[in-house]
Amino acid sequence: MRTLTRFTLLTVYLLCNLCMTAQPVCHVARYTEDSGLAQWHVTQMLQDTDGMIWFSTWNGLDRFDGCNFTNFKSDAGDKCVMPTDRIRNIMLNKSGELVCKTDEGWYLFNRRTGEFSLSEKPQVYGSAYPRGTRVKQFPVDFRDKYGVLWRIGEDGSLSYCDGSSFVTYPVDEPFRELLNIMEDRQHNLWLMLKGGVVRLSFARQKILDFHLMPAALPGCFYVDSQHRYWVGTKDDGVLRVYDKSNNLLGYMGRDGLLHNSYTLFGSPIYRITQTSEGTFWIGSKPDGLLRLREQQGRFTIDHFSKVKGFPLPCNDVYDIVEDSHHRLWIATMGGGLCCMLNPRDESPTKIVRFIERKDYPSMREHRVRFIYITSDQKLLAATTEGLLVGDVSGADLSRMTFRLHRKEAERGNSLSSNATMDVLEMPGGRFFVSTESGGVNEILTKDLLAETLEFRHYDRHCGLPSDITLALSRLSRDEILIVGSNVLMTLNITDGTTGSYDTRFFNRPCRFAESCPIQLPDGRWIFGFHNGAFTMSGESFYKSTYAPSLVVTRVSVNGADRFFHLADELTLQPDERNLTISFAALDYTALEGVNYAYRLNDGKWMYLGDDHMVSFVDLSPGTYTLQVRSTNGDGEWGENITEIKITVLPYFFETILGKILLWLLALSVIGGVVYTYLYIRRINRQRHETLEAYLALIAEGAKERENDGLRKPDNDDMIELESEVPKVASISRSPEDEAFMARVMDYVERHIGDADANVVDMAAEAATSKSGLNRKMKSIVGLTPADFIREARIKRACKLLRDTTDSVADIAYHCGFTDPKYFGKCFKASVGMSPSDYRN
Repeated sequence: MRTLTRFTLLTVYLLCNLCMTAQPVCHVARYTEDSGLAQWHVTQMLQDTDGMIWFSTWNGLDRFDGCNFTNFKSDAGDKCVMPTDRIRNIMLNKSGELVCKTDEGWYLFNRRTGEFSLSEKPQVYGSAYPRGTRVKQFPVDFRDKYGVLWRIGEDGSLSYCDGSSFVTYPVDEPFRELLNIMEDRQHNLWLMLKGGVVRLSFARQKILDFHLMPAALPGCFYVDSQHRYWVGTKDDGVLRVYDKSNNLLGYMGRDGLLHNSYTLFGSPIYRITQTSEGTFWIGSKPDGLLRLREQQGRFTIDHFSKVKGFPLPCNDVYDIVEDSHHRLWIATMGGGLCCMLNPRDESPTKIVRFIERKDYPSMREHRVRFIYITSDQKLLAATTEGLLVGDVSGADLSRMTFRLHRKEAERGNSLSSNATMDVLEMPGGRFFVSTESGGVNEILTKDLLAETLEFRHYDRHCGLPSDITLALSRLSRDEILIVGSNVLMTLNITDGTTGSYDTRFFNRPCRFAESCPIQLPDGRWIFGFHNGAFTMSGESFYKSTYAPSLVVTRVSVNGADRFFHLADELTLQPDERNLTISFAALDYTALEGVNYAYRLNDGKWMYLGDDHMVSFVDLSPGTYTLQVRSTNGDGEWGENITEIKITVLPYFFETILGKILLWLLALSVIGGVVYTYLYIRRINRQRHETLEAYLALIAEGAKERENDGLRKPDNDDMIELESEVPKVASISRSPEDEAFMARVMDYVERHIGDADANVVDMAAEAATSKSGLNRKMKSIVGLTPADFIREARIKRACKLLRDTTDSVADIAYHCGFTDPKYFGKCFKASVGMSPSDYRN
């Protein structure tokens, strides 16, 4: 609980009369074809051993899991001999299995596969189970789980006993033509009508209404040092004062008196605070500051605003807090933060306006909502642009510095939203900040004056039903009470569990004011709505501990329904990698309040809200453990964890043996590629060496045939030739290849200067066909016959260019080229340079 000096801003509740309606609460839900029921003509209903509700209809069998209706019928080709879907009765047999009665006989229903099979007349299930009972006479009387006696009349009216007589309970439509009734295991009453089904769920009224007349928006609640509590409203500017026994002391007038009749204070009230000397300060929008000093039951009221020349930076005052130096820190919506240095003076005029200082953090609009000062005088201010932090322990404010902490796009542990609303300190020096749309942030950094603060976020991802957190209060040592837009929430800061209190809990639509709830002197809590207020005891926050049964309702594999009920194991074949599992928590008392969460392999819990389905795409082979949990209808998380073991079988190549074989195959392929590459390189090298050897021998042979006009080579020339050209005899060849190449070389040597030499003649000389010559030459030297002749001529030309002074043209003609230009082109392609460059 907050210290009494900070109890909430913003809440206007005309607490004239506190009245609690003694009327019990009954929630009515109707199910027809429009709701998903397969057919309006229902013949029987029961609740099975898992807690599921079943209805037999003239259009098959319906299952209701609290979320959806699922219809089961026989289909052509499904090997079921049930000829019609008109089911007249259902029951559980001695094994707890569901058995259906049609005009043709009894059929056993497989809840796992959704299939029907022919059955004998069943023996009744041994234990009692909820099942529809025929209504034989009216009225029908029954007691709810709270002991209230209810009655359904023959005309379909609903009433309850208030102790002495029956009082009509308002329902939208009477329960006419009532045929069967059934009480389920949670003591909800199911009515089988001629045109559908009705569910009645019962609850207690948990709140006391504060009837504000006229209805108004609460702006602030405050408990003073004398245990009186003050209620200020925004809409009409009324200030009410109550004693600790909840008696209205009066309406505060501008004359400083408490009036017995409805009296306007004249200013919308956003904050009330009492200083250490007993003076009351009121923050108003747009009337600035008001000071109330009490003497002998009468208040002297002083008004300070810009209109009256007071140096406030803005007249919209949202918060007022006193520090240890008895200064007043003032939060304004438009003028930023300011400080009144002499609030105890008769005419306080010393105001420090921080927006005028150059070292004050830059903001667009300077809107401050709330101020909190710690015991060691650290100031935390909630603004629309972040959390403002400063040290107010010093007497000299000129040396004071501020840091503004904002949401950062690149830092996940920064503030979750710049629009901060409230600050709360919990035991152990833990600080929490509420935000307009980012949930609650806990400050993890111990040094509040650090340049960077780290935050832990509590939001929808961790189980809160809403990210809108308008105000915070301490509910207990470990629990925070959070005001949302349309829901109250609790957060246990020890284990992180959450709770929610919504429309169903309050039995009315909810739209909360921004005012912070406080605890009144009698222990009740007071809250603000947009049109009034209500109170409730602290015990009312402790909700049902019922843990509903959590069952799997549908399993779809690769988009096709596989099962409609699952125990604890599921095996998927190698080609089944896409899985969708639906589940339901069977809390029929409050279906709308159930939330779900799941985790895989003991990972982090993933919160789904009210979504009751989870999908997995392209699952890898292996074993998974899926855990699902839920809240009950009151939003309380329990230990109803359902665990499913999912095994995804691998393809052979995904097994260890398959992977080893794949690796071996890959290594074999790589080895084969490497071997082939090296082999080809070796063959090409041998061919090249053979080619060079033959070309060298051809060049020498052609030289020896020139006996006219040329000198014989001397010993030095022969030594040089032997060192440059490898011996053909050193290359391994078959005798046939040797004889073949001898004939080829003889032809080339004799016709190296003959431009008319051709492949046909060469083939004839080599005693083979043209194609055989081509194939044999490529095999031995890697060249076609034509290319071989050309290379021999180029080799001969190289020797002549080195050893003679003949012109390039003469050498071309001498080597069998008819065109010197073509010779130059071929020479450059083979040698890499022109004949002239080669000679030089």
